[in-house]
Amino acid sequence: MLLINLKKGIFYFFVALSCYGTSFNSAAEDKKLNLIAGLAKPPFILEEGQTGLQLEIISQAFALSNIEVKFTHLPLGRNITGFQQWDIDGVITLPKDYKYPGMYVSKPYIDYENVAVSLSAKQLEIESLTDLSDKSLIAFQNAKKYLGEDYNNVVAYLIDYREIADQEKQIKMLFSGRTEVIIADINIFKYFVKTHTDPMFHKLFTIHHIFNTRGYAAGFKKKDVQEAFDRGIKQIKDNGTYQMLLDKYQN
Repeated sequence: MLLINLKKGIFYFFVALSCYGTSFNSAAEDKKLNLIAGLAKPPFILEEGQTGLQLEIISQAFALSNIEVKFTHLPLGRNITGFQQWDIDGVITLPKDYKYPGMYVSKPYIDYENVAVSLSAKQLEIESLTDLSDKSLIAFQNAKKYLGEDYNNVVAYLIDYREIADQEKQIKMLFSGRTEVIIADINIFKYFVKTHTDPMFHKLFTIHHIFNTRGYAAGFKKKDVQEAFDRGIKQIKDNGTYQMLLDKYQN
């Protein structure tokens, strides 16, 4: 009887140890996230170094929950495909009112201000969306998805309209005269001009403020991850880290 009880005790010990090990591994795995980010769009995303304003904000927010973040870079048009099919925990740039089955969307945490930009020598008058209706135009990928119905109604009839994923190429096409107008975030555009020394980018340009500033959110597969992110963003705003990052990348 003693031997039987001893064997039972050993058996239950190893069962408990196995369960503990499984629980520990699961908890450890929950401390690492793989999130889909877009292609390089400085200062928000500096793809090569896994850094940039947006990536640092996210990393700092999750660090408060001891969560490590890795970013996988894909064009905006492949975000949801990656979210569906790959071992991915979330997507970092989504419209604030975005809805998708099985996705928990955060509160808005980053602002983008899209603008129209033209070369000053062209002397283009662009004061509203309708003023784009007779221009050649290149926008960022998925602009029609992000910029709303009024924008879609205008560009639907443009003869020369394109959306491209590589925003550096988009800006180069403006300065080389291959398009009249581009649609880009103002900080992305200014960062590019500031950091490139080629004389081509020294031409005078005009920024047309025809869009409202828009807040963007992130989406996650798990609700507790989304809640941890929202808590982290609030904390880094309260403790000054968020503003420090804005100053670092935008000034």
